[in-house]
Amino acid sequence: MPYNNKNRGTEKPPIVQWLNKKTDSYEKIERATGEVVSVKVTPGPYKKLELVKRRPRRRTVKSPVRKLTKTTRKKIEKAVKAVKAAKPAKKKPVKKKKKKAKKKVVVKKKRKVNYLNNKDLLAEVIMSKEQDQMTDKLARMLMMLCARYGRRGNFANYTYNEDMQAYAMMMLVRTWRSFKPEKSNNPFAFFTQCVKNSFIQFLNQEKRHRNLRDELMVDKGLNPSYTYQLEHEQRNTDRRKELAEERANPLTEPREVKKDDELVGY
Repeated sequence: MPYNNKNRGTEKPPIVQWLNKKTDSYEKIERATGEVVSVKVTPGPYKKLELVKRRPRRRTVKSPVRKLTKTTRKKIEKAVKAVKAAKPAKKKPVKKKKKKAKKKVVVKKKRKVNYLNNKDLLAEVIMSKEQDQMTDKLARMLMMLCARYGRRGNFANYTYNEDMQAYAMMMLVRTWRSFKPEKSNNPFAFFTQCVKNSFIQFLNQEKRHRNLRDELMVDKGLNPSYTYQLEHEQRNTDRRKELAEERANPLTEPREVKKDDELVGY
């Protein structure tokens, strides 16, 4: 029912409607708080709602404040007097506890474990010398040494790497008695040098065999290995220069021709 002069004595309706000219739509608004309840989408005003020209102001509803009664006031006054009358008790000085310094936890780094321990190797060599026979443990240690040395970069890619290890182990079996613990306490270095020498000896033997094979192939008119060609290519170029100089200067005394000075054909 719209609110007008005829029904002024009655209570005002709690919700009214207002035309928002910016959006050109009617809005339901609470009169007390000024909050929008809903917006009408269809044209025309709401039915049975009062249309207001001015929008109700937004207000915050304050909570009602309770008035203190006489009894509560008297109780509060008594409590304030009692607090003022009571003397403040002397506080005992509190000793501050000294903070203990935190101990730094030192993490010990794990020592690198070698695949062969020098002390164990020395003990096995001494035991083998006393028995005048290589123990099984010493044999396993030397085999491990040969296998690990064969993995080095300058020996690992050879096709006959296992043969080199076997040759080094054979030489160790023949020469392990030559180590003297009275003069040195480092058998690891001694046996490592023996293995190195054995590997180099085996490589030199293989090189001699390879050269013999390549020379036979050249004699038969076949192509030798690529390494043989590279090795003798520089020697052939140097020899050709010397022959050209001798032909250009025939008055010079020819030098003695050696077997290595002959040109290698392939």
